[in-house]
Amino acid sequence: MTENTSVIIITRNRAKMLTNCLGSITKQTVIPNEIIVVDNASVDNTKKVILSYKKNLPIKYFLEKQIGIPYARNRSVKEASGSFLLMLDDDCEADKFWVERMEKAHQKYPKAWVIQGRTYSLPPTKIYSVFAEFGRFLYLQNSAKKQTLKIKNFFSKGFKDEIELLICDTKNFSIKTSYLKEYKLLFDTNFYRGEDTDLGRQILQKNGLIMFCPSIKVYHWERSSLKEFLEQCWHIGRTTAKIGVKWKLLSFITNLPRPKMLLRLPLFCKVMNQLHNLPLLIALLFLDRLSRINGWFYEKMILSLEKRPK
Repeated sequence: MTENTSVIIITRNRAKMLTNCLGSITKQTVIPNEIIVVDNASVDNTKKVILSYKKNLPIKYFLEKQIGIPYARNRSVKEASGSFLLMLDDDCEADKFWVERMEKAHQKYPKAWVIQGRTYSLPPTKIYSVFAEFGRFLYLQNSAKKQTLKIKNFFSKGFKDEIELLICDTKNFSIKTSYLKEYKLLFDTNFYRGEDTDLGRQILQKNGLIMFCPSIKVYHWERSSLKEFLEQCWHIGRTTAKIGVKWKLLSFITNLPRPKMLLRLPLFCKVMNQLHNLPLLIALLFLDRLSRINGWFYEKMILSLEKRPK
């Protein structure tokens, strides 16, 4: 172990997925100094799963009774002792070089506050996973500070471009503890989701550097049904509204289907050998945007009601 590194995982009622997540940490080429797992008041056998790895990993279990993702994340940061905090979601599995490459990336970019890795979808052939890969490309393309990402290059095996981003995602993310402490950065507890997007805004406000390194890989289990997919899109819409209010952004337009999306989708399908799924992916794109708009309006209504005098 070349660095004092803490891996952070927060979880709630996902014991089965957590088993796979922790299993991927046991296979790392570099084992971190500690693994902080915060149980956000689970009612399944989450605690039993966590403790079952104590013989193989330097795991520390903590119970956070205040339900909410930002509460759990802030608790995990508070309990961690590492110089670098590596965050992994409980529905993700890390590549075996994940910790090693995170450490090397911080050595390569000593001025970076955050190293952002690349996330791939599981199971890779399912339609919701294919759509998520397209969405992830759009997300990164819109978040690149200078460089323009191209579909053909991004989905090629040789893609290695390390670029500066304007956003971060805690599914596959690491941050220097010194910056968190110096600038008193926290996950905003006013967000029930999207707290990592907000943290990225906080970092950029302080002129912090976020670097994207695609060789640092994790694999994320995507939604498996239309109902789950639409719920996720609806929550994203709510989050964009909340982010827009806090940071005074024109958030509504980010939920609209844009001509460029439709133009890029056929090329994406060609590169990914998914042309047979193009009509279904177009349908999912419109359902995604409709659900986001619905969620956006719902959140704006909630926010307006909160402002009314009681």
